[in-house]
Amino acid sequence: MLVSILEPNAEIREGYENVVVTTSDKRVLSGFLSDEDQNSIVLRGFDGTDLTIPRKQISALKPVGRSLMPDGLLNDLDDTALRNLFAYLRLSQPIAK
Repeated sequence: MLVSILEPNAEIREGYENVVVTTSDKRVLSGFLSDEDQNSIVLRGFDGTDLTIPRKQISALKPVGRSLMPDGLLNDLDDTALRNLFAYLRLSQPIAK
């Protein structure tokens, strides 16, 4: 997990790679390729909704090659905040109020 946060583009797991789709009517869509067959693809948007796009309407489909996790996410945290963050992430159960 630490490597994924410190170097988000070092390894992007299959199914989590962002792709950009350009359609024949010049729409530009991005999201995750959640399913595909010989006739269509299913693009999962960042809001979680799925959009089925017929392959005959796709003029380009390109992987972005970058993680959605921003670079430098931890840069503004001091040592105490970093320790607290990773202690929280290691909890197996949510904190009860």
